[in-house]
Amino acid sequence: MTEPAGDLLRLHPRLMPAALIEEAVETLREMLAPEGPGEADLDTLVDRLRAADRARLGAVYDAFRETLVFLRLVTEPALVAAARDMVGAERLHAPVQHAVFRMDLAGEAWRGFQWHQDAPYNVLSGQFVTAWLPLTPAGAHNGSIEVAPNASDRLWPVDIRYKRDGEGRRLATRDAFIAEGLQARFETDARTLELAAGDVVLFHNRLVHRSGRNPGPRHRYSVQVRFGDLLAPDILDRAWRNRRVDGFDTFKQLHPELIAFEEPA
Repeated sequence: MTEPAGDLLRLHPRLMPAALIEEAVETLREMLAPEGPGEADLDTLVDRLRAADRARLGAVYDAFRETLVFLRLVTEPALVAAARDMVGAERLHAPVQHAVFRMDLAGEAWRGFQWHQDAPYNVLSGQFVTAWLPLTPAGAHNGSIEVAPNASDRLWPVDIRYKRDGEGRRLATRDAFIAEGLQARFETDARTLELAAGDVVLFHNRLVHRSGRNPGPRHRYSVQVRFGDLLAPDILDRAWRNRRVDGFDTFKQLHPELIAFEEPA
């Protein structure tokens, strides 16, 4: 199953309005310290709450997706226009459950993503794209997204495994990384994207990439949202069925030949 690499990656510098990014960061500050921060540095506030109440930090992580500023981020007209142009569709499909907020904290390598493609995770139309937008600068210094475009001409076999915490304990959710035996082949093609707050990188669902391995000392904050063609024949044929829970059932039904390994429940 090979296809031409084609238009896999587009970088849009400063696409997001600066005022909107600033409002998003300020909202996070207020959620982290509703009593009044007394401290302007976002990382300091995160570290303070992480040390005092890790569960509360997790609640901030989840609740930020429920804010109006988050909805404005993922529906920003300039972002939608750029996605529409890359997808090549007038009507876009962008399930809200696939729009995520990430806080990749320094030194927590167990939260990192190995080489993967977005197709198994979201399963929208065949030409869907991911928008990856940092709320603070992202680069080699804090484990920005790495891409391997020259190896992205096909969908690669995957291993479906449960996530593990820092002590190796199995968590409830799963990942579908490219099969372990294939991981090393992407290293020679890898390049790290350097992104400023408000930049947007749009990439095709086949793009081989990884992120989350943040060496620190600065944390990384980003938003991801997916866009597909609402009226593409393949998504119409399956009545818009996509990945609605943490399993990979839709991908397994569409591509059983690409499941190299699945960890039993």
